[in-house]
Amino acid sequence: MQDFQLDIVTPYGEIFNGRVLSVYLPGKQGEFGVLPGHCDMLALLQTGVIDIRSETEHDLVAINWGYVSISDNKVSVLADGAVCVHCGVHGKVSKALEQAKKLLEDASSDTSMIAGALRKLDEAK
Repeated sequence: MQDFQLDIVTPYGEIFNGRVLSVYLPGKQGEFGVLPGHCDMLALLQTGVIDIRSETEHDLVAINWGYVSISDNKVSVLADGAVCVHCGVHGKVSKALEQAKKLLEDASSDTSMIAGALRKLDEAK
């Protein structure tokens, strides 16, 4: 199955680095998905959740805002702030979910956007 490289970084360090099958991003103009072979683009990201799917994992990363560059089967996200939620590690998930919820709530006053992002995080439990 085809995959592509995904990198998510913040000013404080790398949050995610790996090969993935798909990623869904909270674009400023609306959520959009990226699959292998996606056209090149640059987009502004808003407060929300990045949904990452690989062959064996399903990860969620909450961000407050950032940019994404898609080029040559590589997706690079630069986020101002991010919290990674690994769904397979239950002990760390609860703490990460709380950190992600706080990041999202602090990042924006748009309650409908925050509610949608928090719903995604709650579904990950």
